[in-house]
Amino acid sequence: MAEGPDRRENSTVLRMGTDPNSTITEFLTKYDDEKLFQFSKFYRDRLEQAIEEVVDGISLVLLHESHFSGQEHGKVTALMEKKSRKDSSKLLLNLVMEKGSLARRVMWMSFVQMSPFVPKLDKILKEIQELDSDFYVNMKRDISEIPNQLKDVQQKHKDTLRVQAETLRVSTILIRQKVRAFQLVDRYAELTLISTVRDRTLVEHELLARGRRHEEWREEHLRRELEKIRADQLFQSSFSQRKPKSGSSAAVSGVPGIGKTTMVQKIVYDWATGKIYPHFQFVFSFKFRDLNTIKCRINLRNLILFFYPYFGNVLVELWKNPERLLFIFDGLDEFEKTINFDGSQSTCTDPECYTELSDIVYSLMQHKLLPGCSVLVTTRPTALSLLEKAEISIWAEILGFVGDERKQYFNKFFENEEVAAAVLKHLEENEILYTMCYNPSYCWILGLSLGPFFTQTHRNEQQVPKTVTQLYSYYIYNILKNHSQEIENPRDVFLKIGEMAFTGISEKKIVFRNGDLINYNLQSSHFLSGFLVELLERDRSVQSIVYTFPHLTIQEFVAALTEFLTSNPRNVRELLREAQSEEDGRFEIFLRFVAGLSSPQSARPLEEFLGRFLHQTTCRVIDWIKEKVEGQIGNTTGESGKRNLLNTFHYLFESQNKALARSTVGSMETLSFCELRLTPVDCEVLSQTIGLCDTVRYLNLQKCYIQCEGLQRLQPILHKCEGLRLSYNNLGDSGMKRLCVVLRNSDCKIRKLNVSDNAFTDLCAADLTSALSRNQLLTSLELSYNNLGDLGVKHLSAALKNPDCKIQRLSLCDNNLTDSCAEDLTSALCANWIIKDLNLGWNKLGDSGLKLLIEALRSPDCEIRKLDLYKNDLTDSSVEDLVSALSTKLSLTHLNLQGNSFTDQAIPALCQFIQTCKNLDLINLEENRFSPNGKNQLELLQRPSSRLKVLV
Repeated sequence: MAEGPDRRENSTVLRMGTDPNSTITEFLTKYDDEKLFQFSKFYRDRLEQAIEEVVDGISLVLLHESHFSGQEHGKVTALMEKKSRKDSSKLLLNLVMEKGSLARRVMWMSFVQMSPFVPKLDKILKEIQELDSDFYVNMKRDISEIPNQLKDVQQKHKDTLRVQAETLRVSTILIRQKVRAFQLVDRYAELTLISTVRDRTLVEHELLARGRRHEEWREEHLRRELEKIRADQLFQSSFSQRKPKSGSSAAVSGVPGIGKTTMVQKIVYDWATGKIYPHFQFVFSFKFRDLNTIKCRINLRNLILFFYPYFGNVLVELWKNPERLLFIFDGLDEFEKTINFDGSQSTCTDPECYTELSDIVYSLMQHKLLPGCSVLVTTRPTALSLLEKAEISIWAEILGFVGDERKQYFNKFFENEEVAAAVLKHLEENEILYTMCYNPSYCWILGLSLGPFFTQTHRNEQQVPKTVTQLYSYYIYNILKNHSQEIENPRDVFLKIGEMAFTGISEKKIVFRNGDLINYNLQSSHFLSGFLVELLERDRSVQSIVYTFPHLTIQEFVAALTEFLTSNPRNVRELLREAQSEEDGRFEIFLRFVAGLSSPQSARPLEEFLGRFLHQTTCRVIDWIKEKVEGQIGNTTGESGKRNLLNTFHYLFESQNKALARSTVGSMETLSFCELRLTPVDCEVLSQTIGLCDTVRYLNLQKCYIQCEGLQRLQPILHKCEGLRLSYNNLGDSGMKRLCVVLRNSDCKIRKLNVSDNAFTDLCAADLTSALSRNQLLTSLELSYNNLGDLGVKHLSAALKNPDCKIQRLSLCDNNLTDSCAEDLTSALCANWIIKDLNLGWNKLGDSGLKLLIEALRSPDCEIRKLDLYKNDLTDSSVEDLVSALSTKLSLTHLNLQGNSFTDQAIPALCQFIQTCKNLDLINLEENRFSPNGKNQLELLQRPSSRLKVLV
């Protein structure tokens, strides 16, 4: 790419014409310089993200084409070397935009060239191909002047929304203030928002799903394919590409407590203060929980007037320019009415026409009502399926806190950096609790529960919560401690509110009304005390007051707590069996809390204010846990069996009952969760459980997607396993480093290790070599489907030479090996021929590599039983030497030469070998280049009376 300046444009176009993505290349060449300038401006934010991983390559192209000086290229690469990729890509785009049209064209041509390997670039280029050429011009829409008759009401509306949204109220139980108010702009923490939804079938409780894995996942995938998006880019940006007159719908997903409603509040506040979306003249924001209070048919006009009565008779003017309107609907999962996007929902096309409320929401989102308007809807992942057939132009997901964002949150929460640091340190040392830190709501609960332990002068470190149940126990304890004088019988009130909470879980209900309180003898006057205010949040934004628990998990905990307080317990074991029989998982966290509350550590602080837990209930819960564990250990067939066993381990962990755990799992020999996706918390719980066993004969975690994060949780107990299968887990080189620590452990009992398909490279080979040199028990090592390469095998060969090495089975299938590593491998085998089963298939050893390997096979110390050389670019020229070396091996029972390039010329030597090798059970010669006659000759060697199989 170093042609001279006079040829740079033509040569660039010529090279790009040969790019595999030629359709897009041809499309790009149709654009003049002005259009490429528009692309560069329109996609600017997304291009900054897209080229972060390849910015040095693009800069190099611009240098070679003489558009960048050496100094400019040096500045770009210097930022890359400092790991400031974002700044590096921003600098490159700034420089190119200053250079002029020719530099931009070269830049875009380099984008096309690199797009097959850069998913974000590929996505942008395909969008350019698919959209009308006038689209980008139309997107630069003028912000038309608002009609005079609407100016006053617009200002009134903005003032109203600003006042409603400018304050963020946060509940606290650490001080006498029941609610603290902050300015939204001072307290709002930016969350990571991505322009896609990873998995629309995500379970409700990511409480038990991510944590550090979330951080690792974000770093890995945001760099390659996932694009970050700001809240002000949901509409009228390169992410949301619909024709200007057709309107746009956006769906933002996020687990409970992740910040969806606060994000909506910030969007409304920023619009009202003129910071974002100036092309929208009016924004109307609704909460679905408020819309549930509307029980009658209604039209859009009256719906707006119900919440914004000052619009009076001017709404008819708004209908004339629907493209200037944005409707926001927050909390689809809380809507009590059904919206069907499969075509069966009634359609409303007139804003003055009375219809069902669900029809209005449906018609706005589908652009049947006020076509041209824009709609934003937020929801939990569990309700995303409702939108699968909706006309959504952009899907987004809130990921939550990562890295220093957690530290910033706790610093703001405590306003004392020492306390914040102490809390964060405890969380980092406790894998279970740290998992919760990606979610703002969980951080709030963690702060309220853990704060007192690190602000008290005489604190007992042993009492600091270590399980989720203990954490929530102290959360309730702190409420009781701060409000103990405000209510006569807190146990009675907890019984009532717990009954209501349990019914809510049973019915998937999270929003309660005055009628619900009356049904459970809860008086609204109770809310005059801070006691219930901390348990149920009262929303007064509409005439009909609604109540919600601060978080679904608090509702579940209170429901579980009730089972230990009632003086006339129902059949607890029957209740637990029924709850577990619900296959949708609605009771999963409830059951874990019940198991956890059987622990004295969780019960003790609550008993101080609520009285003794019923001993009979505690005993029944422990018996139920024991019954579940013993029943499931031998029943792990199928996904449901494995999932149920995993859940019982969670119950054991929350119970912290070591005697119970030892009596149930202490003698466990075989454990398989093969093909069941395990979260880091699952791995932590599994680690705790296996830690109670003396030895595990066989642990199978194949295709559990644990990655290095899950392996880190399991690392302390892996040495107890005699057989360990960790294949297909994307452990990476960092995962291999952790495994090597296990293998070096003097107590390591691992004899068989399968780590196939884990993205290992030669970078981990030195660690593996060191570990194998010290481990004298390992007899079987499967490393297939990795990328160790020749250099990796050179390192590995050094370990195989060691006379203390006991490996008898070695699989290096599909590791990108060539003849370059054959000499080292041959030398190792000759020095210590202990291997009986060698798989070198699906590599590129070739005849030259095999010729070297044959030297080792001729050794009298070679007692090979199985040899796999399939798909290795072998030809007839190597056959005679191979069969000559193997003919004397009475130990050989299996030879695989499938998928090479043998022809009929090799048949005489092969026939001679098959007849000579008396103990051969199988020879595989499929997918070679034999003629039908040649195949016939070979098949005739397979006699009915013989056990020999000849596959051709």
